[in-house]
Amino acid sequence: MFDPITARIGLALEAMNAPLPTDTPELDVLFGHLRRAAGARERAATEQRIWAVWCSHRDEQAKRGLRDVMDSLEVGDLTGASETLNTLVERWPEWAEPWNKRATLHFLEDRDAASLDDIVRVLRCEPRHFGALSGLGQICLRTGHTISALLAFERVLVLDPGVDEVRDAVEVLRREVRHSIH
Repeated sequence: MFDPITARIGLALEAMNAPLPTDTPELDVLFGHLRRAAGARERAATEQRIWAVWCSHRDEQAKRGLRDVMDSLEVGDLTGASETLNTLVERWPEWAEPWNKRATLHFLEDRDAASLDDIVRVLRCEPRHFGALSGLGQICLRTGHTISALLAFERVLVLDPGVDEVRDAVEVLRREVRHSIH
């Protein structure tokens, strides 16, 4: 029997291996710093700079739209955020961050299939998006896809080795997977 969640998880795992964007020298440097970050403060500062790059856009209207989304989410206006995100992904489909924000919104609404569809779009644009990868891992856990969750979380650690919560989850999942195979 066809399981649409399993199929979408497969597409997301495939998208994790999409080619890296070729026009992101600033992100390339920041991800190098993130992998070598000496402590929590340096790691957090680098993550914040990565998020700032992901949330930026050369078009002022696009940036304003994403700020509006953040404002809507802050006050709990999910409908307003959703409408603006739909406009952003339609108008700028190659910009990963609106897809990621919409995936997060779908996740919060327990709409895993829609969230996974958007995660695939994020990862095709930016396969290093540790936020989308973490969301993928959470959906995999929520839907009982343990091995896929492990793969997503391990990829997060390749990109950002200092995420203690993810490292802890990977350790638990590795034990579960090992026990389920033997």
